[in-house]
Amino acid sequence: MALSLSTLAGLLVLVHVGTASAQDDDFDFDLDEEESEDERTAPPAADPDGGELDSDPNDDEWLAPEESDGGEEIEFDEDFDDPSDDGTVKPRGPGEDTADIYREALVEYKRLSPDEEALAWERYLRKYPNSIFRTKIDSRLEDLNSELYEDAMFGDGNGRVVDAAKRELHFAQPMLLESIDPRTKLRAGFEWGYRDWVNLMVDYEYAIMRELSAHVGLRQRFTGYTLEVGPRYALVKSSRLGLLVTAIGDVRANLNPGFGAFRPQLGVGKRFQVGDMHLDTNFQGGYDLVFYDGLSPRIVGGANISLAASDNLRVYVETNTYMKGTNNEDLGSFRFNQVTFGMKFLEKKSKTKDKYEAGFGASAPYSQNYWRYHYGAIAGDINLYMDK
Repeated sequence: MALSLSTLAGLLVLVHVGTASAQDDDFDFDLDEEESEDERTAPPAADPDGGELDSDPNDDEWLAPEESDGGEEIEFDEDFDDPSDDGTVKPRGPGEDTADIYREALVEYKRLSPDEEALAWERYLRKYPNSIFRTKIDSRLEDLNSELYEDAMFGDGNGRVVDAAKRELHFAQPMLLESIDPRTKLRAGFEWGYRDWVNLMVDYEYAIMRELSAHVGLRQRFTGYTLEVGPRYALVKSSRLGLLVTAIGDVRANLNPGFGAFRPQLGVGKRFQVGDMHLDTNFQGGYDLVFYDGLSPRIVGGANISLAASDNLRVYVETNTYMKGTNNEDLGSFRFNQVTFGMKFLEKKSKTKDKYEAGFGASAPYSQNYWRYHYGAIAGDINLYMDK
């Protein structure tokens, strides 16, 4: 009986060990198989870097961080602008601006008219030729110049569309001849010559309309100081053709000796383009009808050629003529013809408006008789433009 019990116990132990071994073999076999989705380890409830994680294991938060480039430090260029304590950036070199300077200019120039704004930006680029905003400024200048060109070609400067032939011409002003471009301006000048020649000139001209002006002035002619008044009417004034044809009808009162005179003339002006420059030519002629011991007609006239070398500089040469009875010495004939040359400087208010024109020159007679007061002179004048 005892043997039987011990034998039975041994059999139970063997059965138990065999069952455990089989279970172990099954577990090892399952590990060799591909792990199923349901048996994956659950994600942690919290992000190791802080925050909460989604339960979705495909979330981007489960992606492994990308490796760095070997831990190299970022290096800045030597000319990198380090903002100062006040938040501004200093210019990096000569002729450069900053964002603050450019921003202030934007605010200031917005209040200007297109022609004044274009002039202001050009001055800005002269001051800051290496502006970091030059591309934007150049683009703005192109827009403004296109606008000004369209206004000059098809407008009158006030937004009203007119023909290009009716815009202002801004023709060159002569030194001793008559002006043939009707404009509103105040002129003052002088002429001083060896031996006893002094000529002081002052004249005010008012443009009633684009083609018509009236003037009053005081100056010394070869017959003495004279007060002059009269109209200047442009029969043709075309900017498209660069052409002026002006009728001048001055009435003058000679002060010493006292007499009256009528001085009708016709002036023709033509502008020629010479590359980036232009050449203004002015030819005029007529009579000085003096009422002194009867009617005494004298031939007057001359020519002026002015080269606009730049927007601010003109170089000119000019001749003027005053003659009477040149073919008969017995009738008290005389002639006095002189040539003048010099320079004029023009200052503009804006792209389309002049501020003033100042000039100087020297003159000398090239053909004369019966004249003993004038053997050469220097001259200067200034025209203050008052165009609206």
